[in-house]
Amino acid sequence: MTIPVIGWDIGTSTLVIGLLSGLTYAILAAGLVLIYRATKVINFAHGEIGAFGAALLAKMVLDWGWAYWLALPVVLAVGATFGAIVDIAVIRRLSKAPRLILLVATIGVGQIAFLGRVLLPSIQNAGSFPSPLDRQAKIGSLYVHSPEFMVIAFVPAVIVGLSIFLTRTPFGIAIRAAADNGDRAELAGIPIKKISTVVWAIAGALAVLTVVLINPLRGTTVGLPSASVGPGLLLRALAAALVGGLVSLPRALAGGIGIGLLEALYTANGAKPGLVEVTLFVFTLILVLRRPPETDGRASTSVSLSPRVKPLPQALMQLWWIRRMSLITVAAIVCVAILLPVLFHTSSQTFLLTRVLVFALIGISVTVLAGWAGQLTLGQFAFVGVGALTATQLVGHGVSFPVALFYAAVGGGLSALVVGFPALRVTGPFLAITTVGFAVASQAWLFFQPVFGSGPTYLLRRSTILGFIDLNSERTYYYLCLVVLLIAAVGVSRLRSTGIGRTIIAVRDNAPAAASFAVSPTMAKLSAFVFSGALAGLAGALYAGAIVQFQLNSADQPAIFGPDQSLLLISMVVIGGLGSVPGAILGAVYVVGLPAVFGDSAAVGLATSGIGLLLLLLYLPGGLMELVYRVRAALIAFASTKIVAAPITGVGVLAAQIPSRPRPQRTGTALLVEDVFVSFNGRVVLKGASIEARHAEVIGLIGSNGAGKSTLLNAVSGFVKPDSGRVVLNGTDVASLPPHRRAALGMGRVFQDARMFSDLTLRETVKVALEAHERSEFLPHLLALPPARRAERVKAKEAEAYIDFLGLGRYADSFLSDLSTGTRRIVEMCCLLAQGSSLLLLDEPTAGVAQRETEAFGPLIKRIQQELSATIVIIEHDIPLVMSISDRVYCFAAGELIADGAPEDVRNNPAVVAAYLGTDERAIARSGKVPSSATETMVPRQRVKPLDACTRAELLERAIGLDLPSRSRLSKNQLLAAIKEKQ
Repeated sequence: MTIPVIGWDIGTSTLVIGLLSGLTYAILAAGLVLIYRATKVINFAHGEIGAFGAALLAKMVLDWGWAYWLALPVVLAVGATFGAIVDIAVIRRLSKAPRLILLVATIGVGQIAFLGRVLLPSIQNAGSFPSPLDRQAKIGSLYVHSPEFMVIAFVPAVIVGLSIFLTRTPFGIAIRAAADNGDRAELAGIPIKKISTVVWAIAGALAVLTVVLINPLRGTTVGLPSASVGPGLLLRALAAALVGGLVSLPRALAGGIGIGLLEALYTANGAKPGLVEVTLFVFTLILVLRRPPETDGRASTSVSLSPRVKPLPQALMQLWWIRRMSLITVAAIVCVAILLPVLFHTSSQTFLLTRVLVFALIGISVTVLAGWAGQLTLGQFAFVGVGALTATQLVGHGVSFPVALFYAAVGGGLSALVVGFPALRVTGPFLAITTVGFAVASQAWLFFQPVFGSGPTYLLRRSTILGFIDLNSERTYYYLCLVVLLIAAVGVSRLRSTGIGRTIIAVRDNAPAAASFAVSPTMAKLSAFVFSGALAGLAGALYAGAIVQFQLNSADQPAIFGPDQSLLLISMVVIGGLGSVPGAILGAVYVVGLPAVFGDSAAVGLATSGIGLLLLLLYLPGGLMELVYRVRAALIAFASTKIVAAPITGVGVLAAQIPSRPRPQRTGTALLVEDVFVSFNGRVVLKGASIEARHAEVIGLIGSNGAGKSTLLNAVSGFVKPDSGRVVLNGTDVASLPPHRRAALGMGRVFQDARMFSDLTLRETVKVALEAHERSEFLPHLLALPPARRAERVKAKEAEAYIDFLGLGRYADSFLSDLSTGTRRIVEMCCLLAQGSSLLLLDEPTAGVAQRETEAFGPLIKRIQQELSATIVIIEHDIPLVMSISDRVYCFAAGELIADGAPEDVRNNPAVVAAYLGTDERAIARSGKVPSSATETMVPRQRVKPLDACTRAELLERAIGLDLPSRSRLSKNQLLAAIKEKQ
């Protein structure tokens, strides 16, 4: 049958083949949906767990003589046990880790499952994968055999059964409740840990059944282990799961069938090879971009595994070996690297050493993208392949090798730019899915485009450089790769200490806070993508030069630039220490070098990657570099005993002089907000909000929780797009500008959570704020040009002045996550000073601050306003504080303005009293003395929250004064009971 308009063959055979293929994708997707729906983890080990069970079934049936229907339940039980062990040993131990870390852990689990297949006794009676039925039927011109009958019988039944189980049974409902909100489910008495273990056990059994059904359908031959569920099949399953939003099994079934039919139509009508993979990549990207933002905080948490290393104490810098400790270490490593080719002098040994250097360079590129920018990529080797093929073609057309290296880096950077643009809105595990799609599409289609040659064999002839250095010598080529690696390592390490590195990490840790400092999150992420791709492309050219001759696909080994290599890279950098340049090098030595020394067998390779990855994630999350830094800390501690530190003289608050900058004298209106409407999913949050703030005025915003105050500040600062209304800053309509552009025009923002940048020190954070005055340029800082070095010196001097001004000197080299909430609040004020904003938007600047510290915030805020000649809009629930510093006050209730005017007028307004203020004297005692008049006793009712409504963090705060052992380990219910008992 043919459709005349389209002209495609959609005969019965095509439809049947598409249906059967789609059902295999659907059952694989069902396992991914089950795990994600229950635990919000994308399980990259699903296929390999199933492949291990399927290999065991083949051994039992073919060699041990078991009946198929007896062996099948046994291997399903083995798969369930495997899944339960994974949950107990891995998932449960990483239960508080970001979802992205759990995804990396599943990669390690998959490698261990593959290692288990390698270690299984080899099958003596090798042949086709066993299938229990011996029947066939003819549908049109197509014969349907036993494997097809098994898929048709099992797949719909399994998916329908799982759907009923999750939606109709009490245990299934409990699973969904635990996935939606684990804390509330636990308070309701649902056994979260037990549920997680049961889900992983079910998924393990389902994984085995999946591969048992897929292998005979695909004609898998039983023999040496191979990747039964490779990246191509995994991409199809992920696309089907995304059709169901990773939660709906029926829609995942429909998605799998649709993908199978599309693939069958492409194949039957002679579509070009790789077109299916390209279509799937685009389709997957669209599905990911259309997903609503993750509400689970763990889903969006950045990847930060490397141990944080504090700068050397100034008191120890007088010891020469402390000052030069890094230089001495690098020199020793370089000397060893220079001597290695002398000790291992054969061509094959030198090639293996060169391979370690190339992988170290690729690891550095992953460090920039995943470690600094927090963008986990599972397609980095695609950029390596682009660089290798670019250099190969250029050298083949007469371009010199050094020039080809440059263009390979350009090619890698441009391809990363193309991928990075659509990926800007994608974070966490979903970026990993899109990069897997790009890697599969590159291997199937991109690498075979005419611009990269016709293949099948590619040859890169090494020549001489500078007229006398012969690169045909393996040792000479090794030294060339060593020089390139050293230059890249030094350049990237230096880049981390400049404004470029600081802003990339700031965006990773807290993109909204970085945008409020006039840093563009888009440019920071794109810079990381492009630079990472350029390094990978450069490494690809060196890799092609090392192997000289290669094929893109080989029957007896994995694809040279295939997606599997990208998974190896992730293991490598995590083992070495993600986010650390030395860690990338150390990871390459461990993962690539050790197999070369002890034999490049599958068992050794997987033991150094999969097992090493899991052990380090569980027990040493900072990787091997964490051990190195422990040794460093011990040396510093030893040196500290030899030095008598000078006594620390406390710098008085507001004691030093800060840099003076020209500030225009403005009059009139600083901020005008007119008729702003904001709604979320049809629910109106702000209803025509309007406020006006004149220059050098303090405007207070009050109202109960949910009144729309923070939403108003988000709309003003650009983090929420209003449905309608105007926002005018100093006469300029900024409603269409992104947050960082508004910050560049003089708008500063303080957020309610005071989280800022956990992996930056206080000094680095202030330098990020100084980016508002002089933006760091990428190439000048990478190349350490004089203007860039001069700009860094100026920023360092100014940051020191601002830190001293607020008396924060003793905390200058402390990471923000190590500081108390009160200190971080002062750091926010310091950053506002450094930023020099003319409009300060403060969202509960005293939230989480102790009473004695709160009392100092009023004068501090006023002093900063005077220093900057700034306008302030402040949200604050501490009524005495906001009333004492405000010139005018606006009160909101349910998204509407109900009163505005002088503080006393608003305080006495009957509508404000009815909607927000009360007479609870206990709340007043928190903010100052008990007032004498009735009107002064009006404070927010929600300041004294009932114990049963408190979060665990709030209960911990209330329990500080109580004699409760191990408070931090108590559950919310235990804390609640203990506090009530003490009271």
